[in-house]
Amino acid sequence: MHESVTSWREIILMALLAMIAGVVASYASLGFLWAIDNLHILFLGATGGMLYKHLETISNWHLFFLPVAGAVVVRLVVRYGMPKQLNEGPADVIEAARLGKGDLSFKAGVSSAVATIVSIGSGASVGRYGPAVHLGASIGSWLGQVFKLTAERKKNLLACGVAGAISASFSAPLAGVVFAHEVVLGRFGSRSVMPIAISSVAATAIVKMHALDNMLFILPDLPVFANWEYFLFALVGVAGGALAVIYMAMMSRFSHVAQQLPGSAMIKSLIGGVLLGGIVVVFPQTFGLGEQVIRDVLHSEMAIGFLTMLLLAKLLATSISFAAGFSGGIFGPALFLGAVMGAMCGTGVQILINMDVSPAIYGVVGMGAVVSRVIGAPIATILIVFEMTGSYLLMTAVMVSVATGGTVTRELFNRSYFYHQLRSRGVEPETSQIQQSLTELPVNTLMLKQPFALTADMTLKTARHVMMPFTPSVETAYVVDQQGLLKGQINPAMLILIDRDDETTLNQQIGCMLVTPPEILTNEMNAYQAYVQLKDCKHATVPVIDGQTRQFLGIVYVGELMHACLQAFDKFRAAER
Repeated sequence: MHESVTSWREIILMALLAMIAGVVASYASLGFLWAIDNLHILFLGATGGMLYKHLETISNWHLFFLPVAGAVVVRLVVRYGMPKQLNEGPADVIEAARLGKGDLSFKAGVSSAVATIVSIGSGASVGRYGPAVHLGASIGSWLGQVFKLTAERKKNLLACGVAGAISASFSAPLAGVVFAHEVVLGRFGSRSVMPIAISSVAATAIVKMHALDNMLFILPDLPVFANWEYFLFALVGVAGGALAVIYMAMMSRFSHVAQQLPGSAMIKSLIGGVLLGGIVVVFPQTFGLGEQVIRDVLHSEMAIGFLTMLLLAKLLATSISFAAGFSGGIFGPALFLGAVMGAMCGTGVQILINMDVSPAIYGVVGMGAVVSRVIGAPIATILIVFEMTGSYLLMTAVMVSVATGGTVTRELFNRSYFYHQLRSRGVEPETSQIQQSLTELPVNTLMLKQPFALTADMTLKTARHVMMPFTPSVETAYVVDQQGLLKGQINPAMLILIDRDDETTLNQQIGCMLVTPPEILTNEMNAYQAYVQLKDCKHATVPVIDGQTRQFLGIVYVGELMHACLQAFDKFRAAER
């Protein structure tokens, strides 16, 4: 009876905290948009649908220097506001949810939001959804830390904040639930569905209560497309997947090049701001979020040449923005690129086959293909389209493009850009916490040097004399040549059994008794790789060699390796309490 009461109390507490997380995350997301709009009014005198028309009336010098000034402010926010002095985002949320204890810094969440507001307000080509997700996750994690919840419940609350942020951003509660499971937690669990659903619905209720409109896919009246167009949607999916790979590869490459350049982070930010300012002057459509540009692309037919130039400019502006250290998300630019690419395909179909097709439909299909590949959330992407358009038919078109794009380009890049960011840090997002702990433990830390040295030019008599003090505790002895390269192993027991009066045998070189070690480790391995290789090993020790020179370095006791595995398991269980 007592356990039942405790269980109901925990369920009620989680439900209340999930609702709070959803409400707070929703208001945080709405406040995020309010701050961006007001910054645009302050810096440019316009916002919303009038912003990009107003940019044409602003002097080129104003447009040029605004990203430069923004780069300086963002660098200062990151330096003094971020605990790690690095931009944080959804990748950090995934790491905390899957491989950590569900702990995120609330200060980092707020600082990331501030840095993104300044970035978008000053013209950086970044998105708002990633920072909103990070801020929502930080709110959920903070609630879990305040109430001293277990690691599992903190992770669930973190995901509640994510669902609330997505739901508030798109007015898509079902997509918020799926995104939190599909992208952040990486699994669907019976204990997580209830609180995440509550949080997502609460966030949507707040948006509707304030009669706010976050709709991106505001489409013109769309004609019913023909069944044969599904084939074209599949081709758009392939093109969208390829574009997503190019987009992610460019961001990664530009950021890597920026890190290698000499000079301080502030100097690099200034250089990036200057380059971005030059692009914005020529292509003001790349300024900031570009959501109104997306609407214009979907509502009006534009020339393929102009769309192509706009696509290339946005790719370049986004890559430079992230390389310069601006803070923001990758989702928004992916929407922009997908819409432009899809509209290009739709316009191309009109020209080639002289048929009246809707470029807007192809634009939405292109958005789905690019976004699903970039964020690694095909199901959530499909649901966002459905919840924002209410069209089953359009959803099926997006399903085709998402499926073909992901299938064709899966091997060309990581599963998502978030996965790429984590793997570049040495974090494997699809491993368990135990496996990650063992992956971070080098084999060298478990290695011991062999207490004696046997060389290939020794006689059996000399080797027996060297080993005598160490038997019978040593099961296996390893033999090296004059350069220290491992030649093989011998059984000390067999050596000791040789009759001490058998001079003929004892005067033979040790090579006559050598056998090849059944298992060999290298110093480049980690404990998890060693565990996978040795889990069926029946020997007490295994030799370790240098992965480059093949020199013999020492030995690893299999028992010590298994002990390290048990310690990782115990550490995981303690963290979950």
